[in-house]
Amino acid sequence: MRIVHLSTIHQALDVRIFYKECQTLAKAGYEVHLLVPNPPAEQLEGVCFHAIDKVTNHPRLIRIWRRLSSAYKIAKSLQADVYHFHDPELIPVGIFLQRLGAKVIYDVHEDSPWEAISLSKNNLVLGWLRFSIWTILEGIAKAHLDAFICVTPHIAQKFPSAKMTVVANFPLIAELQAEGQINIANTEENIVIYAGGIAEIRGIRQMVEAMEFLPKSLTAKLLLLGEFSSLDMQNEVEKIPGWQQVEFLGWQSRQSVVQYLAKSKVGLVLFHPKRDHLEALPNKLFEYMAAGLPVVASNFALWREIIEDIGCGLVVNPLDCQEIAQSIQYLLENPEIAVAMGKRGREAVINRYNWDIESKKLLKLYTKIEIL
Repeated sequence: MRIVHLSTIHQALDVRIFYKECQTLAKAGYEVHLLVPNPPAEQLEGVCFHAIDKVTNHPRLIRIWRRLSSAYKIAKSLQADVYHFHDPELIPVGIFLQRLGAKVIYDVHEDSPWEAISLSKNNLVLGWLRFSIWTILEGIAKAHLDAFICVTPHIAQKFPSAKMTVVANFPLIAELQAEGQINIANTEENIVIYAGGIAEIRGIRQMVEAMEFLPKSLTAKLLLLGEFSSLDMQNEVEKIPGWQQVEFLGWQSRQSVVQYLAKSKVGLVLFHPKRDHLEALPNKLFEYMAAGLPVVASNFALWREIIEDIGCGLVVNPLDCQEIAQSIQYLLENPEIAVAMGKRGREAVINRYNWDIESKKLLKLYTKIEIL
């Protein structure tokens, strides 16, 4: 069975799309193609790449039209049995591909309508316009597409239960197996880490400001791995006094992320209390746990339940810089407690929160589609 994955906005080597889903399907014997902007090679790890046109220096609507047209033309030419797409803007493309006789899966990574509101706080008219567009497109998708993969049970509630499969974005255990990551008390530097998209609603201001409240005697440093949502955002954050204790490393390969996690003592995931965040299960939370790091995380009810039940970290008000700093300080000054938390988090990932378990759900769905 020939499978084509499509994404117009994700990185070519996106962890969920390429490292987890595409490689799982390729190893299971399927012929897997991935359409993305800027692919790294023609073929990698059993997955064939195809380049979607990345149009720049054009008005936004023209850029969107050009990349969707490119995605459709390439996908159509591959004559796949199944098309599996990852962005809400690709819903119309999915509908047209389905008319060719193929099965089409929509992989829902986010609650896109409410995320549009969160990301447009400075322009609520635009935010509600995007909310309406995504809501209409998702309604069309529900009526026509063959299957939906949802990253959380909360998002899954929006889609038809008969067509829906929850496949959580939990870590790849084999990627984070280094024993040295558990012995964080032996790490010389007091490194705190955040890895992922860097944006205001993900707590970048509070993380940087919290570093200023830490005792200078700790000589703590915040490692930032990822890309800022905008250059303006980066320029503003770099003016915060705590930036002097930050090392910004930009986007990093998966191998580099693992190496930096091994050098760190605390993992931060301090999303703001937006509607689309409250029920999210961010991959970075479980990657920190898999790496044996204690976490300092937002005190959302769902996150509190997971973290306190496992005993793998501390939850805080993500808008309170002093509370964030106090939690970081506690973990850095109490290495035995921090190590114990890290070990419990790692055990929870090995036993429950891992991709090995989730991949079986993905393969089961494809088996079902194959016999339809």
